[in-house]
Amino acid sequence: MGHTRPLEVSLKGFGCPPSHAVVVVETLSIGDRLRRAAVALGIGAAVAVVALPIPLVHLVLVPAAVLLGLIFGVVRLGQREIIRSAEGSCPFCSNHQRLGVAGRVFRLPREVFCDRCRRPLGLGRD
Repeated sequence: MGHTRPLEVSLKGFGCPPSHAVVVVETLSIGDRLRRAAVALGIGAAVAVVALPIPLVHLVLVPAAVLLGLIFGVVRLGQREIIRSAEGSCPFCSNHQRLGVAGRVFRLPREVFCDRCRRPLGLGRD
């Protein structure tokens, strides 16, 4: 497991004062990144093996699954930081919630949506 650090960021909504959110960012080691890339490649290979005996479908699905596994593996290999968790209160309705970006690449600003009022929110640095 990599090194994690919490960040205090703002959660903004159009026309109202921003609230605070906490984003926990994990810096991935090369071993973690290789493991994540191998999982993506393994899933692509598993789909290819399952599709191999299916007539006609295997002509398209097998190469597509292997190719997508390779692409997702390379993308995951390049992800140095990911969001482990993000929590904050909606500036519109004050609902404290998880913001639904866990596991995604760390990039700010990012658009998220409130679970209760469904309004778009801007998750970003102050």
